[in-house]
Parts: sequence; C-alpha cells; structure tokens
Amino acid sequence: MPSVIIPAYNEESCIERTLRGVLTDATDDLEIVVVPNACTDRTAEIADSLDKRIRVISTPIPGKCHALNLGEQHLRTFPRIFLDADIQLSPGAIPELLRNCGRPHPIVSPLPVYNMRHASIGMRLFMRAEAFNHYFGHGSPNGSGCFVLTEEGRQRWGTFPDIMADDAFVHGHFQPFETITIREATATVMPPRDVFSMIKVQGRVRRGTYEIFHRYPELASNHESQVGGSLGRMLIRPWEWPAFAVYAFVKIRERQLAKADIKRGQKDWIRDETTRRQF
Repeated sequence: MPSVIIPAYNEESCIERTLRGVLTDATDDLEIVVVPNACTDRTAEIADSLDKRIRVISTPIPGKCHALNLGEQHLRTFPRIFLDADIQLSPGAIPELLRNCGRPHPIVSPLPVYNMRHASIGMRLFMRAEAFNHYFGHGSPNGSGCFVLTEEGRQRWGTFPDIMADDAFVHGHFQPFETITIREATATVMPPRDVFSMIKVQGRVRRGTYEIFHRYPELASNHESQVGGSLGRMLIRPWEWPAFAVYAFVKIRERQLAKADIKRGQKDWIRDETTRRQF
C-alpha cells in the first residue's frame, strides 16, 4: 500500500489542482497526508474538503522539513511519494512511478514538464538553456518536485534535518545508477515568470546546496555539477547563444546572491510568488 506526503505553505491557489492530480490515480488504500505549515490562507480547508482519503495535519511551525517529519509520523506504508504542493501529476503517473520504484531503483521521479504560460522572453530563454542541464529530467530528484522512495531507500537517513535544500539532501544518499526518471509519468512544474524572480529562487537553492556540502560533506560525492557541461553544449551551437547569455547571467547572479545572503546570515526561505498569482 503506497502513501503520499504533501507539505504545503500558503498554497490555496494550487493545492486543489495538485490533489486532484493525485486523486485521479488514488486507490482506496492510498494514504494521503497534507501538512499545511504556518499557513495563513485556506490551504488546510481546501485540502480537507476534497476527499475523505486526504488526512490534513496542520502545524503552526514553519518549514518544509518539519512538515515532512510531522507528516511521516502519520504514515506507515511504502513506496512513499514526496510531492510539492504546487506540482500536478499527469493521469497515470502514480501507477507508473510505483511500478518502477524498487530494485535496482530505490528512488524514482516523473519527467518534469514546464508550463511556460505567462513567462517572459528571458525566462523562456533560460528554460531553453536549462534543457541542456542533465540534472533536470534525469535521475531522481530531478527538478520535478516529486520523488518516490522504497522503504529501503527511506531508511538511509532518519528524520529530515532543518535545512533548506531537502532535495539535495535526499539526492546525496543515492548513487547515480540507483536513480531514474520515469518518462511515462510527467509532473507539471510552474517556473518563475521572469528572470529576476528566478535569480532569487536559484540563489536560495544555491545557498541550500552550500549548506548541505558544509554540514554533510559525505553527501557531496553523489552530486556532480552540470553547469559547465550545459554551457559547453550550448557554446558549440551558435543558435543557442542568446539562451547561453541569459543562463550564464542567472548562474553568476545566483552565486553572488547566495554568497551575500550567507555573509549576512540570511536564513529565510525564498520562494517564487509569480506562479501563485491569478491570471
């Protein structure tokens, strides 16, 4: 019997869409837990009203990792699907993910599909360049906002530590040959709508990665930077140079922002709000 855990912070604009994507494939024995954390909107109310199979565990304490730990206290079954609250799984995704999660792949993810509606030209160029980054759409986690673990895979660590980059933490516990993207299952991802919003998000991601490598250096061996390879693959394609320029600009600025945030002791979680606006 599988289970799904969805941490959520002020996701009233998208939680119903995310849960309906889960419910499309849900069986009567599927455990579904939603953990609204420090929410000031209707996230919990919406989740609680959709289906009797959904269990809502609210907490006033902010933080995704705290929400994951709290939610897992109420789950007993595997494989376990970890799903971000703003991600929509395609019909049939859950059965495909569950079918492929097991030896030799204790962790799997769906293929990310990016919704570029309302995105600026700069963001379209950035995402075009991101297609050359083999992290996205390869292995697991892979930028899809979803990964599935076997019980053995989940036993590789205890509770989630209080960190920003939970995906990077999980990633570090698996060797590349153990992870896989299931291309028959897709997850719709909503990237930031403009380049400067992306820089803020990427700066937070970069800061989280620095934190992981500082606190858990033993996990670094399973992480391999793909940025250099991405830039190289674009450089030999002149028609991709506009995308190259935007991508390089974002990568430079995200590093500068992350280092500046670390220097001044910035610890707040930075998330993109442009995709949560109603158009």
